[in-house]
Amino acid sequence: MNKFLRFYIRQVLFEEIGRNYHSLDTNPNTWSSFQDFEIEYYPQEDGTYLMDIFFKGKQMAPISKFGSYEDAQHHARMIVDKYRVEYMNATEKDIQ
Repeated sequence: MNKFLRFYIRQVLFEEIGRNYHSLDTNPNTWSSFQDFEIEYYPQEDGTYLMDIFFKGKQMAPISKFGSYEDAQHHARMIVDKYRVEYMNATEKDIQ
Protein backbone atom coordinates (compact mmCIF):
# COMPACT_ATOMS: atom_id res chain seq x y z
CA MET A 1 0.00 0.00 0.00
CA ASN A 2 2.83 2.38 0.82
CA LYS A 3 4.44 1.86 -2.63
CA PHE A 4 1.16 2.58 -4.36
CA LEU A 5 0.64 5.80 -2.41
CA ARG A 6 4.18 7.02 -3.22
CA PHE A 7 3.72 6.15 -6.89
CA TYR A 8 0.39 8.00 -7.03
CA ILE A 9 1.75 11.12 -5.30
CA ARG A 10 4.80 11.14 -7.58
CA GLN A 11 2.58 10.90 -10.70
CA VAL A 12 0.35 13.75 -9.54
CA LEU A 13 3.35 15.98 -8.76
CA PHE A 14 5.01 15.31 -12.12
CA GLU A 15 1.78 16.07 -13.94
CA GLU A 16 1.16 19.32 -12.06
CA ILE A 17 4.76 20.55 -12.42
CA GLY A 18 4.76 19.75 -16.14
CA ARG A 19 1.40 21.45 -16.62
CA ASN A 20 2.66 24.65 -15.01
CA TYR A 21 5.61 24.88 -17.40
CA HIS A 22 3.32 24.51 -20.41
CA SER A 23 0.74 27.09 -19.40
CA LEU A 24 2.67 30.22 -18.51
CA ASP A 25 0.78 32.25 -21.12
CA THR A 26 -2.83 31.16 -21.38
CA ASN A 27 -3.78 33.64 -24.12
CA PRO A 28 -4.76 31.93 -27.38
CA ASN A 29 -2.50 32.13 -30.42
CA THR A 30 -4.34 33.58 -33.38
CA TRP A 31 -3.32 33.99 -36.98
CA SER A 32 -2.73 37.71 -36.46
CA SER A 33 -0.28 37.14 -33.58
CA PHE A 34 2.44 35.56 -35.74
CA GLN A 35 5.53 37.71 -35.78
CA ASP A 36 7.20 39.15 -38.88
CA PHE A 37 3.96 39.46 -40.88
CA GLU A 38 2.84 42.94 -41.89
CA ILE A 39 -0.65 43.23 -43.30
CA GLU A 40 -1.92 46.53 -44.64
CA TYR A 41 -5.50 47.26 -45.64
CA TYR A 42 -6.33 50.26 -47.83
CA PRO A 43 -9.99 51.35 -47.93
CA GLN A 44 -11.14 52.68 -51.30
CA GLU A 45 -13.78 55.28 -52.08
CA ASP A 46 -16.10 52.68 -53.63
CA GLY A 47 -16.22 50.63 -50.39
CA THR A 48 -13.70 48.01 -51.49
CA TYR A 49 -10.38 47.27 -49.82
CA LEU A 50 -6.88 46.66 -51.11
CA MET A 51 -4.71 44.28 -49.10
CA ASP A 52 -0.93 44.03 -49.09
CA ILE A 53 0.98 41.41 -47.07
CA PHE A 54 4.68 41.12 -46.23
CA PHE A 55 6.78 38.57 -44.35
CA LYS A 56 10.10 39.88 -43.01
CA GLY A 57 9.90 42.77 -45.48
CA LYS A 58 9.28 40.52 -48.50
CA GLN A 59 5.95 40.83 -50.32
CA MET A 60 4.02 37.56 -50.02
CA ALA A 61 1.32 38.19 -52.62
CA PRO A 62 0.40 40.90 -55.10
CA ILE A 63 -1.87 43.67 -53.89
CA SER A 64 -5.41 42.31 -54.07
CA LYS A 65 -8.80 44.02 -54.16
CA PHE A 66 -11.73 42.79 -52.05
CA GLY A 67 -15.36 43.74 -51.66
CA SER A 68 -15.15 44.21 -47.90
CA TYR A 69 -12.71 44.48 -45.03
CA GLU A 70 -13.76 41.02 -43.81
CA ASP A 71 -12.98 39.47 -47.22
CA ALA A 72 -9.54 41.11 -47.23
CA GLN A 73 -8.88 39.93 -43.69
CA HIS A 74 -9.98 36.38 -44.55
CA HIS A 75 -7.66 36.28 -47.56
CA ALA A 76 -4.77 37.57 -45.41
CA ARG A 77 -5.46 34.83 -42.86
CA MET A 78 -5.39 32.17 -45.57
CA ILE A 79 -2.02 33.44 -46.84
CA VAL A 80 -0.55 33.61 -43.31
CA ASP A 81 -1.78 30.10 -42.44
CA LYS A 82 -0.48 28.60 -45.68
CA TYR A 83 2.92 30.25 -45.41
CA ARG A 84 3.23 29.50 -41.69
CA VAL A 85 2.73 25.78 -42.33
CA GLU A 86 5.21 25.78 -45.22
CA TYR A 87 7.76 27.75 -43.18
CA MET A 88 7.44 25.53 -40.11
CA ASN A 89 7.76 22.34 -42.19
CA ALA A 90 10.77 23.57 -44.15
CA THR A 91 14.22 22.43 -43.19
CA GLU A 92 16.89 24.96 -42.34
CA LYS A 93 18.50 24.30 -45.74
CA ASP A 94 15.23 25.21 -47.50
CA ILE A 95 14.93 28.49 -45.57
CA GLN A 96 18.41 29.72 -46.49
